[in-house]
Amino acid sequence: MPSSPETLKQIEDIVKGSKVVLFMKGNKNFPQCGFSSTVVQILGDIVGDFETVNVLEDQGIRQGVKDYAEWPTIPQLYIDGEFVGGCDIIKQMNVNGDLHKQLGVEQDPVSAPSICCSEAAATELKAALADSDPGDAVHIQVDLSFRHDMSVGPVEADLFQVTAAGVPFCFDRASARRADGLSIDFVTEDGEAGFKLDNPHRSTK
Repeated sequence: MPSSPETLKQIEDIVKGSKVVLFMKGNKNFPQCGFSSTVVQILGDIVGDFETVNVLEDQGIRQGVKDYAEWPTIPQLYIDGEFVGGCDIIKQMNVNGDLHKQLGVEQDPVSAPSICCSEAAATELKAALADSDPGDAVHIQVDLSFRHDMSVGPVEADLFQVTAAGVPFCFDRASARRADGLSIDFVTEDGEAGFKLDNPHRSTK
């Protein structure tokens, strides 16, 4: 069923009410899907202030924003009242600098981070890589609150690549900036074994 004119007008008022508006699942402090989380991290790394609209709280808005932009998925980003795109488009614009230009922010240079990986951690990570596809690497994401997520996956051209203790690591642009100086260990505490990541930037946030 097409969205009502009232709903579309509500969305238009939201879009034109702030310079940067992201329609997403959850909010900037608690994204509730991976795609929304990715865009939040990208925006948070560029601009300090942007509005988010949680489409999970209003089914009318959830469908209406799709009709408004004629775009079938969430999240959706608007800048200066204009629809920009969804997650994949935002990721690409972040890499090539177009997002910074549209936001009116100069893109700071970013280099591959310097990290340290203990032998204990390297042993565990190499075992995980041995069970994955050839050429895979350990991906580390560091969000705005300096929470860390570690996974194994293929290497993509737009990622920063680092090797530590013989283990290949990959970082996206935002995570690369936040991960410089990161130490990775594998420890046993209170009978529980697991990875321990110490980030020198975390204590300053």
